Amino acid sequence: MKKRNILKISAVILAVLICVFAGILMEKLKANYDPKIFSEDYISIDEVKQELIFSVYSQQEWDEWFGSGKKEYLTRSVLENLLKKLGVSEQIDFSVKRKTAAVSRTEWNQIYEQMLGFLDMEQNVKKETLLVLNRMEMEDQTVLITNRGDFYTRLQDTYFTDWMSYDVYIKEEQCIGVARVSTQEQTVENVYLKSCQDEKISFLFAGAAYEKELEENGIACEPGVCDLVFKDGALTTIKTKQDIIQGQMLSYDDSEIEIEGYGRICHNGKLPVYQTYGEVSEKSISDIVLGNMNVAYVTAEKEICAILILQPADIKNIRVLLLADDGTNTRSDVYLKCLAKANMSCGDETKSVEPEELLHPADTLAAAPGKTYIVKPESEDGKIYLCNGDGTAVSNGYEGTIEVRSTENGYTVVNELPLEEYLYAVVPSEMPSSFSGEALKTQAVCARSYAYMQLLRADLAAYGAHINDSTSYQVYNKVEKTKESVAAVDATCGQVLTWNGKVVEAYYFSTSMGYTDTAEIWNVDDPSAYGYLKKACLNRTDAGMDLSDETVFSNYIKSSADGYDSDIRYFRWFATADISDKTEQVNEILKTRHSISTKNVLYYESDGITECNVDDEEHNMGTLTELSVEARSSSGSILTLVLTYERGVVKVKTEYNIRKVLGCMVKKIVYADAAEAENITMLPSAFSTVEKQEDGTYLLSGGGYGHGLGMSQNGANGMAKAGMGYLDILNYFYQNITVETIGEMEGKETL
Repeated sequence: MKKRNILKISAVILAVLICVFAGILMEKLKANYDPKIFSEDYISIDEVKQELIFSVYSQQEWDEWFGSGKKEYLTRSVLENLLKKLGVSEQIDFSVKRKTAAVSRTEWNQIYEQMLGFLDMEQNVKKETLLVLNRMEMEDQTVLITNRGDFYTRLQDTYFTDWMSYDVYIKEEQCIGVARVSTQEQTVENVYLKSCQDEKISFLFAGAAYEKELEENGIACEPGVCDLVFKDGALTTIKTKQDIIQGQMLSYDDSEIEIEGYGRICHNGKLPVYQTYGEVSEKSISDIVLGNMNVAYVTAEKEICAILILQPADIKNIRVLLLADDGTNTRSDVYLKCLAKANMSCGDETKSVEPEELLHPADTLAAAPGKTYIVKPESEDGKIYLCNGDGTAVSNGYEGTIEVRSTENGYTVVNELPLEEYLYAVVPSEMPSSFSGEALKTQAVCARSYAYMQLLRADLAAYGAHINDSTSYQVYNKVEKTKESVAAVDATCGQVLTWNGKVVEAYYFSTSMGYTDTAEIWNVDDPSAYGYLKKACLNRTDAGMDLSDETVFSNYIKSSADGYDSDIRYFRWFATADISDKTEQVNEILKTRHSISTKNVLYYESDGITECNVDDEEHNMGTLTELSVEARSSSGSILTLVLTYERGVVKVKTEYNIRKVLGCMVKKIVYADAAEAENITMLPSAFSTVEKQEDGTYLLSGGGYGHGLGMSQNGANGMAKAGMGYLDILNYFYQNITVETIGEMEGKETL
């Protein structure tokens, strides 16, 4: 009996000691717990709150439920209540014994992934393994720079160590939790290894430069593109990529690059681009000048994985997308002929073409999908013509080569030719060859500056072009080159406009109303970037006026003036705008323009202050009832046009949008020489009154033709006739500019 009692007493004492020891241990854990440091063993309530942002509850609600600012481990009792709150307590089974005990990280992760399976129906939370390369503090977040991209996290910076791998939970671009430190190998792909010396490597990756010690001897490495393999914080392997092809880039999109001599080759959409000459640096694919740069392509598994820029661009050729008759990028069919002997190539096929032989690229491309059909005359004076199916030419002749590509929507046609040859056919298409020689020189410099900028931008790279042949860029070859245009281009050969050391987009337009404007008429985010575009007064007897006041502008526009382009019919015009039956048409224009830029078409309630959601189908503002001008530039252009409806107000910004809206209301416009035009689709300019008449119509008294920025072409001709040279004319329209030659532009940027 005594022995049995002794055993009972011993058991009780042991149990008490275990509880005391467990309590002491738990208290020690809590006392030593630092929420800023990642724990392999336990998970904090703060971290749990972050991981639960996928749920229906907000961060604030979780703060209130857990208690904001709690710095302690998740316990089993709290977890039990959490599962009940989320409604998954019956689906997820776990032991609730020792309710005050902390939940291990391993057990929490198992439970958390079950919770995701039940509650994260759209699978917004992904589990990924990341190698952390660097960390940056940003306000109340940390940016994790990893081998798989950048991720934001609200977890403490000290949760992570550079060069270590972690299994993490990702929601969109947020790292919301850490499952564990990973022991898996992780690869940093397609870095550029700059050097390998003194037991250290330096490399470029994702826009940043890194250095890493070599913990293991004998790792072979040499400069170039490679993959770096890491494990447990150490670099274990360097995999150099040696499969390289070389050739001019002709086009690129999100999935393919077209290379001269190779055709189209796939890529994964995340192409690093490295400049290997001079100081090795990381660039972007937009820095590659199509058809004018020596480029190498690193390949792996039949895909391009990196690009090397080997030399600076040697700007010689421009690539022009020739639009279809309806203004679209593609054509349903294409026929070509060359007046001289030519060569045709498509992939590996090359053949000679006889003069005036009718060519039908579709026949060849059908047997060579993904290839480009190219026609190149054998002689420099050979020209290529677009034709009908019967061989009748439907275009002027094109210098250089013609490329035809097959797409899902039809065929694209690109003309590649020397930049100066291109200008021969731009200058007469944009400015009559009857204009003064100095005016034509001015046009040549402006057109070259504009083209040079587009060469570097390559907005049409997906079509294999820098620019198209329409007014969206510059009109090209609608008038063939003339001796006057050739003379103007040759006299200014290579000359471009620069401002603050950068090539500028030298905008120009047809005719002023006595003034030019600034970039504020386009509602640009940073007007200072267009500081070279100045307000210029073209009136000989006027030193300049502030035309932002309605009355001042109305008096000015209705008066005559002695200006450099005042003898042009577009200098003054007037029309009547009738809104009575235009609500539906105006609304369609507004819808289209709003979809392009929401900041330039703004919808309000009737108070004109409270913005409303135009995308709400139930929102109907009713009939258009009134027009008014809210603001003008100092040159007189309308900055904000107000459209008042029965149940709302729309404010329209930018000269283009305003001209489109007002233009659809005009049935007839009368110019200064009494010439008339009916059913216009766009007002000649935004320099116009909007004055309501007794019959409810609006008088539009205006002047000028075009957007009003930069050089007035007719004004330039007037200045040339008055004895001004082209350099003086350029300085009249653009401020603080310098004329430089393209050969001097290496390393220069565009605005």
